[in-house]
Order: sequence, then structure tokens, then C-alpha cells
Amino acid sequence: MTEPGTYLFYTLLMVFMILLSRPSTRPTLEASGEQVSFPSYWGANLLLIIVLYSLIIGGRYYVGIDYKAYLEWYLKLRETGVYPRDIEFGYRLLNEWLNAVHAHYAFLFIIIAFIQITFFYKALARFPFIAPWFIFFFFTYLLMFSSMNIMRQTLAWFVFFYALNLAFEKKYGWALLCLSFGFSFHKSIIIGAAFFPLLHWDWFKNRHVQIGLLLLVTALAPTILALVLNLTAPIVSLTGYDYYVENLDYMQEISDEGKVGAGTGRALFFILDLIIIWFSADMKENFKEYDFHKYYNLYFLGALLDRLVYDNFILARTNDYLLNFRVVILSFLCFFFFNSRSQKLVKSVLGYTIALMMTAFFYRAIYNSAAETSPFRFLLLEDTVQERSQNIDE
Repeated sequence: MTEPGTYLFYTLLMVFMILLSRPSTRPTLEASGEQVSFPSYWGANLLLIIVLYSLIIGGRYYVGIDYKAYLEWYLKLRETGVYPRDIEFGYRLLNEWLNAVHAHYAFLFIIIAFIQITFFYKALARFPFIAPWFIFFFFTYLLMFSSMNIMRQTLAWFVFFYALNLAFEKKYGWALLCLSFGFSFHKSIIIGAAFFPLLHWDWFKNRHVQIGLLLLVTALAPTILALVLNLTAPIVSLTGYDYYVENLDYMQEISDEGKVGAGTGRALFFILDLIIIWFSADMKENFKEYDFHKYYNLYFLGALLDRLVYDNFILARTNDYLLNFRVVILSFLCFFFFNSRSQKLVKSVLGYTIALMMTAFFYRAIYNSAAETSPFRFLLLEDTVQERSQNIDE
């Protein structure tokens, strides 16, 4: 069990972001009541969130499993003048620049948090009305915890999300530029980009067929996984992660050691996926002007693959480029539930039920210190980092 202050911190941060984002989610209306636009989206409220979030989350201290590795690589660069690992050039250049100006290591995490939250809001600019729900699920789905752990990959996902929006608006040059930027921080972004040609068609129309596929993949996961690995091996090799495919048994052992309450999570998301599938046709019709089916394609492919790779943390990470769109779809779903004019009682009950289940999932993750993101500590409470840095080579 973690300190009560950690529960309070994450809760207040979530509520603060939701409340401060709300002015950007309200459209300007004509006298007739027709929606016009969201002219105030990039107001002072979002700029304040971005600055404070970057400083608060970037100013954490040993929060997240990967925090120590990122810190030690930077300190090793400062000590030797050479970055100690072969890593993406954009991230390496950021470290080398910070070292050249003798920046405190905290600026590394502040800049990463800044890029993440900036693309977070840039991606939501296409459909600001879901922002409050997206923030809620960003926390309760634990994507926020991922952003403090697998920092570079989560950064790349937000860049990918925004690049998709640009591509859907036929701004291909800007989309390619964004993908190149994301690639410079985590080359696995090409996994997500590879699915772009498949998004133009609505592949999953019949909800009964979708439910059947979900059940089939769940039941035959091991057999299907072997086939998928054979088909995707060339892509995995291109991204530099072929080592993990070749050592699946070892990866499985690591995954088993890291499981905490995994069964509960699988049951929860199976229920959520069923609800999403059941209302998928309604959402595609209501949100067709936002290319909803394209995001849905990514989500549903990710949901199917999730059943295959759930037990292997490396393969599950590569699936994040698809599965993280579950946050997007859940945001649309809850907005749809609470703004629908038909079956209002049923949809409201479902909406509140989803919110309560996800809140419980969120607090359980804090209780279990998922990905070592609790207790939350601030850099101001730093005590022995110099002592730790002296032991890098030991």
C-alpha cells in the first residue's frame, strides 16, 4: 500500500487537467444553435496545463521503472562525454545538447513530458469535445503511467496520433515530418505507420462478427500468435527488436514476474471491448465526420492482438501503437452515452459503470505501485542521487 498523498496527487492532477481543459471543449454556437468551431482551443488554459504538467511530471524523482536507466545514461554521458547506448538519434541529440549546456538531469524529463503533453493536446484539437473524457481515461487506463515509464515510446505514440490526424486531413507532408520526429525518439513508430494503408475502409462493420473474432482469438491465442510472429518477423527485425522474438521464453519469464492483478484487468477490458463493439455502429454513424472508423480499425486490431501478446511485455509494447486507441474510443463512447437522446437511462448507467470500473482499476494500480509510479516523489525531496550516480558502474 502506498502513501495517501500519492492517491491525492494523481486524483487532483486529473481533476485539475479536466477542469482547466473544459473551456477548450465548448464550441462557439450560432443563434440557431448550430456548432461553428472551437476558436478558443489554444487558450491560456491549455498553455498553463502544458507548462505545469511538464514541470510537475518532469520534476518527479525516481518514479517509473525506466526512470533510473534514463537518468544513469545521462549521468554516464556527463561523466565520459559519450552516450553509453546505441539509441535513436533524436533522443541522443537531446541528451548531448543538455550535457553541452550543463543542464540538470531534471530538464531531460521535463522536456520529454513537455513533448508528450504538447502532442497530447495537438492530437485532441481535431475533436476537442472528447478532451475531458480522454484525460479521464489517460489516467484511469494507466496511459499516464506508461508516459512516465516507457517515456520515449509513449511520446512516439502521441506524435503518431497527431500525425494520423494530419494524414486524414490530407496534410501528408506535415504528417511525414511528425513521423520522422517521432522516429528520432523511438523507431518502433513505423509499426503504427505501417497500418495506415489499411485504415481507409471500414473493416469491422458487423458487431456479431467482431464478438466472434474476439472470442476466437481469446480461445486460440497461442496458435495464432505463432502465425503472427512468422508474418511480422521482417517488420520486427527492421525495428531492431528481433532479439525479443528470438527469446520469447525468457521474455515470458520476465512478464510472469511482473504481473500484478492481471486476471482482473483482462476481465475488465473484455467487458469494455464487448460494450464498445455493441455500440460501434452507432458511434461510426454519429462521429463519421471525424473519420471515426479509422481510429476504430486501429483499436479493434489492437484489441485482437492484445489477446495474443498480453502475456509478453515486449510484444505488448509494440501493440501499444494500436491498443492505446482504446483510450480514444472509450472517450468517444462515454461522450456518446452522456449526450445521446435515445435510451438515455441505459446509456447513462453504462457510462457511470465504465467510469466507476476504470476508477477502481486506477486506484488499484496505484495501490500495487504499477510500473513503480507510486509513491510519487518530487525532485525537491532528492536526497541521494549523487550517491547513486557513483554506483553506475558497479
